[in-house]
Amino acid sequence: MALLVFVFIGSGVAYAHQPVTLIDSDVIAAKGPLLVDGTVSFAVRASFTKPGQKKAFRAQFKSGDALSVQYLIVDKKPESSLRISALPTLVITTPTGSTVTIALDERTKFYEPFSRVNYLYLARYSAVAQSGVYSFTITSRAKSSITVAVGDREVSGEVLRETLASQSPSPTSSSPLPAPSKTVLATPLPAPSKTVSASPTPPSSDGYTMAQVRTNNSATSCWAVINGSVYNLTTWINSHPGGSGAIISLCGTDATSAFTSKHGSKSGPNSQLAGFRLGPLSN
Repeated sequence: MALLVFVFIGSGVAYAHQPVTLIDSDVIAAKGPLLVDGTVSFAVRASFTKPGQKKAFRAQFKSGDALSVQYLIVDKKPESSLRISALPTLVITTPTGSTVTIALDERTKFYEPFSRVNYLYLARYSAVAQSGVYSFTITSRAKSSITVAVGDREVSGEVLRETLASQSPSPTSSSPLPAPSKTVLATPLPAPSKTVSASPTPPSSDGYTMAQVRTNNSATSCWAVINGSVYNLTTWINSHPGGSGAIISLCGTDATSAFTSKHGSKSGPNSQLAGFRLGPLSN
C-alpha cells in the first residue's frame, strides 16, 4: 500500500501519513486497530457501502501530547459531490469517556504529488491529549470513503490489532518516511514483546467455568468475569488508561463489582469491554 504525503496549504510543510485500512470487523474501537503512538502520522482509511455502517480504531497518547486529527476525502465523485449531511460522522471519545463530534467546517483543496491525487480537507481538530487510549468511531450516512489523518511525526509507527479470543494479537506497522523520491510500501515490524495473549481453552456448549477463570490469573493470561460473561483482558493490561495494575488485580476473579463501581453504565468502557468477551460463565 502506497505511502501518502498530505501537504498543508500555505505552510510549506509536508506530513507523510502511514496507511491503515479499516476492515469490516472493525465495528467498535475495541476490535479495531490501535495506533500505539497517536502522535506518529497515520492515514486511517474507511470505506462504506451503505448508511449506518460503523468502523472504528484507537490511538494511544501520553498526557500533554498533541492530538492532531484531520478529516479528508478524495476530490472526485462520488465523495466530492456528497452533501455534508451524507458524509460519515467522526466521533472521538477521550480516555475519560467524554466525546467530541468533528464538525465538517472547511473545504480546502490540495494536491498530493506522489500518488497524483487531489484531496479535500473537510475538518482539522487539535487539542492537548489526556493520558490513555482515545477511540475514533466513524458512522456512514451513505456510500462513501474517507481518510482520518492522525498525528504529524514522520517516524516509524506501530499498529496493533485485537483478534478473536482464540487467536494471538496480529501486530503490523509501517516503514519510516524515506526521501520523497519514490513510492514506498509499508513493512511490518517484529511483534512487540510486551503484548502477550494466551490462547484460551475452547468453551464447552455451556460456556466457561469459574475454575477455568481462576487458572488464568496472571498478566500473561488474564481472564475475569463481569456480569455473567468471561473476558480475556490480557491484551488490555498495557493499554488500560488507568494503569496496568487495575487490570492485573482482576485476573482470575469475578470482577463485576469492581468494574461497575468504577465505570457503571458508561458507554465507552462497556464498548471496549465487549471486544474482549470470550463467552458466558457456566453454572
